[in-house]
Amino acid sequence: AGHTDGRQASPHQPPAGAGAMAAPSLKEALKEKLAGVIKDNLKMEERDFVNPWSDEDKACILQKSRCFGETPIDTEKCLKLLTRVLYILQQGEKFTEQELTGLFFGVTKLFQTTSSRLRRMVYLVIKELEPSEQVVFICMSCLMKDMTGKNDCYRANAIRTLSRVLDPAMAAQIDRYLKTAIVDKNAFVASSALVCGTHLLRSVPDVVKRWVNEIQESVNSSHATVQFHALALIYEIKKGDRLALHKVITGLAKSPLKSPMAECLLIRYASAVLATERESSIEKALMGYLDSALRRHASEMVTYEAARALCQLAVLDKEGAGNMVFGYDITHATTVLQIFLASPKPVVRFGAVKTINMLAQVRPSVAARCNCDMEPLLSDANRNTATLALTTLLKTGHEANVERLVKQITSFMSEISDIFKIEVVRAVKALALQYPGKHKVLMSFLSSNLREDGSADFKTDVIEALLLIIAQVPASREAGVQHLCDFIEDCEYANLCTRILGFLAEEVPNTSKPAKYIRFIYNRIILENALVRGAAVDALAKIAMKCPALRQDVMLLLQFSQNDNDDEVRDRINLYQSVLQQCVGGSESAQSGFQALMSPEMPFSLDALFDGLVEHMRSGQADTIFNTAALPTDAAYKATLAAQAALQPEPAARGAGAAKKPKAAPAVSAQKEAEQRATANAELTRVLGEIAPGLDLGQLQHSTKPKLLTESEAEYTVQCIKHMYKQHVVLELYVSNTVEGITLEEITAKFSGVEPAFGVAGASAVSKLAYGQSGSVYAVLEKRGGDEVAGAVTATIGSSLHFMLKEEGDDVGYEDDFSMESIPITTADYMFPRAVPQGQFKSVWDQLGGAGVEQTVKLVLNYKTLENAVEGVVSSLNMSACEKTEKVETGVRGHTLLLSGTFLGGHMCCARVLVGIDPTHGCVAKMSVRCKLPEVCDAVGRALM
Repeated sequence: AGHTDGRQASPHQPPAGAGAMAAPSLKEALKEKLAGVIKDNLKMEERDFVNPWSDEDKACILQKSRCFGETPIDTEKCLKLLTRVLYILQQGEKFTEQELTGLFFGVTKLFQTTSSRLRRMVYLVIKELEPSEQVVFICMSCLMKDMTGKNDCYRANAIRTLSRVLDPAMAAQIDRYLKTAIVDKNAFVASSALVCGTHLLRSVPDVVKRWVNEIQESVNSSHATVQFHALALIYEIKKGDRLALHKVITGLAKSPLKSPMAECLLIRYASAVLATERESSIEKALMGYLDSALRRHASEMVTYEAARALCQLAVLDKEGAGNMVFGYDITHATTVLQIFLASPKPVVRFGAVKTINMLAQVRPSVAARCNCDMEPLLSDANRNTATLALTTLLKTGHEANVERLVKQITSFMSEISDIFKIEVVRAVKALALQYPGKHKVLMSFLSSNLREDGSADFKTDVIEALLLIIAQVPASREAGVQHLCDFIEDCEYANLCTRILGFLAEEVPNTSKPAKYIRFIYNRIILENALVRGAAVDALAKIAMKCPALRQDVMLLLQFSQNDNDDEVRDRINLYQSVLQQCVGGSESAQSGFQALMSPEMPFSLDALFDGLVEHMRSGQADTIFNTAALPTDAAYKATLAAQAALQPEPAARGAGAAKKPKAAPAVSAQKEAEQRATANAELTRVLGEIAPGLDLGQLQHSTKPKLLTESEAEYTVQCIKHMYKQHVVLELYVSNTVEGITLEEITAKFSGVEPAFGVAGASAVSKLAYGQSGSVYAVLEKRGGDEVAGAVTATIGSSLHFMLKEEGDDVGYEDDFSMESIPITTADYMFPRAVPQGQFKSVWDQLGGAGVEQTVKLVLNYKTLENAVEGVVSSLNMSACEKTEKVETGVRGHTLLLSGTFLGGHMCCARVLVGIDPTHGCVAKMSVRCKLPEVCDAVGRALM
């Protein structure tokens, strides 16, 4: 009764509505099945990948190449074989000349085919084979026939192939065809002709330059690819002519291009011009173009390229600050990059954050505007984008966010490549130096990465970061040394391990408990190779010398390893054991000898040693023992040479009355420079012998740096160099005539205030100085007394020049005087800055304390800050800062400065100066001076009063 048509429902017939219910279930089943197939296909790494092209080698392919000459041509078979040829070529397989010729002849037979697919493969293979000039003529007629045919696909591909195989001598024959193809209506043909021109420009530039009119016409093409290639080619043609290139770029910048790719290329060219050209008209036009592309262009690609170009210019503009680049505001560029950070496209987000990262390296305050938009990228699915965002935040973030950022990056460090890991490490290193208070968190992060897998470059960067942080942040020393000790337990890189052991040898003695690190170093002697074992032995010996309490223990450890199977390691152990045994017995000579033995630096300059020995032999005192204590360090000796030789490179200029003519300094050979160094002191002695004959000056102790006695813009410039002898001071006044049309004659020096401290023993004059010439006036001052102050006689000497001035055309002239600043001779002039090798100041200080005397003075200094006080003390004493104490930590109220130098007569002198800022008394200091001679201590102690 329920059926209107009177038929009864069959018991096997599904109920009404069942079909509608079955359809969704079938759809779900198909969806699940499809998802399973996709999932299986995506898991390529879980199953073995089978390369369909790797089953045949070169010999098999060459054998099958006979099919190229079959009739009729089997298109599919030839296509597969040509694909295999391209594959093995891309894999780096090399063909012999005979094999290449045979394969090339076979491929040329395929020009008979009518298949467009096979013809395109023929073009590709011919380009990759790059046949020689002897056989290429075989296919040239076919290529030229295709180039002039009616099939546009053949024409374009033939032109592209010709650019790779064409003999430069034949370029003129097809010049007309290529020039016509550039303006062809078919975009593929025109683009191919332009690409062909780009290749031919390298071999036949004169031919390509004749196409300029056609290329410029193609720049205005409505096809994007043609416009792009035309712009690239016109740039290559014009880049050798600066004015023509500027004209092309500024002309194109006035009207927008139709192709976004060409627009991006033009932006890059404009940016390159701005980076090298600062002409106001060009700068205004191109900066306006970049701003227009940034604000008005509809293409996202062009907008990003303009923002990126402006950020790159900000990196290059060292004088700019904030948002200003070459005087233009780039705020809108950072705004665009902020918008791109929220783009749904991963590549846009990556490009934006990479550009901001680049900007953050030079202008972190500008990049910090984007921090809020970068923080969501820390959880980006693309780990490269997340890493760049994090490193940018590390460079621009606040100290309060450091811990949170480090925790976030720790979670995915294992998922990024080593290149990005290195970027993270460098950002963390910079952050630790910027915020020293966060060194614990940052060093823990770095040490945790040492325990993870990574390349040698990555591990090296982490170690370099730790070493720099320990050196720059003294509070991190204990934790940093512990991290390094833990790492060398499992370090697989011998060079890295030796570097760490050398660093530990310097830093472990400065820790609170040096003994607890000995175990880590000794384990290297037991477990590592000979290179590392030798470095470990050196490290233990250095620590033992700096920590007397550990000497017995170290000697015992070295004794266990004295039968090492490596000769060098065994010899080092025996040598250090012998010296340590003497040091334990109290031998001072063994201690001083060991310090020189372990020092990576020479205690004196080898050049100074050579020069000193030469002078010693010439002085006729070869029977007396040569004293090396008075020799300066390498840096100090170079400063002396600069004072003696750099101002007067010609030996003739040393003589009395000599003048130096202006000329360009030639490239001095190494041999000539060595000879000049060797004779510098002897030449000075000879000149002084002419000034004061019969006067025995003795050996030159040192020379001071040149000091201007006049303004640098004065009409005559005078520099004063003081050559210090035991009983004499030689003043060298280096005079330069900078007035055009003026000649100075009979130039002498006048001094006042010399008595009673000094007496003038002799003087010289310069006979003539024309415009642009220079010469030296010498005066020998003899000390009157000074034994009570170790020879450090001080005085302030007034000085002036007296000369005959002649103008151009005037033979008579007139006498004139030229006043200069006074010449102060202070205690600092008698001191030569000589640095103690790194890590040895304490032992030298203790030696001077045991064998010499100490004097302590308290002072009030006229400085506002600790930094200025430290610089002032170093300058006033003219001593060398040791143990990197010339750097003052930020935020501290006191600082200890360690100084060393050699006083007149070769007396080693050390000073320890405690400088502090007191709210009541201002800048105060306590200075302790140690030297073997009491008079030197007294003289140095009074130098700051």
